[in-house]
Amino acid sequence: MDNNNPCFAYNSSLRFTRNAFGVLALLAFFIQSEWFVFILGLVMAVAAISLKYNLAYQFHARFLKKWLKTDAEEPVAKDSGELSFAWAMGASFLLIPALLFYLNQWPALAWGLVILDAMLLLLAGIAGTCVASIMYASLIKKWFVREKKTTPSENQNP
Repeated sequence: MDNNNPCFAYNSSLRFTRNAFGVLALLAFFIQSEWFVFILGLVMAVAAISLKYNLAYQFHARFLKKWLKTDAEEPVAKDSGELSFAWAMGASFLLIPALLFYLNQWPALAWGLVILDAMLLLLAGIAGTCVASIMYASLIKKWFVREKKTTPSENQNP
């Protein structure tokens, strides 16, 4: 699967999804539910595959927007690799603690990662500043994903 293809997404649905996952991760922290952390991490890992599998995004984009009768919003082109990287990073901040819980090692570090993930998700949802997307744009895309450079002669129409 080529993750560099653009996909079209609704910004309001992305913000809702980030806020929903952030609140759920915060809830998992406050009730100290290790199983909830694991299940939330799995759902986020599936969401990293494609927006089609992101349950919270699909719920908002297909049902909640229509039910609330929000203003018509045009979808925006997003880099699918960036979205997948952001969701995979968020999932890893939940699945690594789940593994630490299972191994009964460093529970304080595990809960710290859960609360960090919740805060980063809420920052992305409320302020619109996704740290994982910034990392993808500045580090990953610059060093690991080389874009094809075109010469001026290739840009001219025949």
